Amino acid sequence: MKEEALKRFFSFRRILIYGKVWAQRTMSWIAVLNSAMILFLVLAKLQEYGISISITHWFIPIFILLVMVMIFFGYLEDRAGFHREEIHEIAKRNPVYTEILERLERIEKKISQK
Repeated sequence: MKEEALKRFFSFRRILIYGKVWAQRTMSWIAVLNSAMILFLVLAKLQEYGISISITHWFIPIFILLVMVMIFFGYLEDRAGFHREEIHEIAKRNPVYTEILERLERIEKKISQK
């Protein structure tokens, strides 16, 4: 009975974690769509202030420009090393990674003793 409950729990946990990973992967696309909605609202608000902008003609070109600027900033961030440093800090907190490092240190110590 206890083993069956544990098996169900681990199965549920795996499904939940996969769902969480997939949701996280989707969040970047949702951020792009959110940027499009904000852009649409900004263009609509500019029309209210008397600036003549044809949303139907300018929305897609401006959105493409916005996405290109976002990609450029992502590229700059990557080239400046921010992503690498961020991943390094995240990896330090990963228990699997720290365990691997500890095991490697023990192996190196044994090799150096011989």
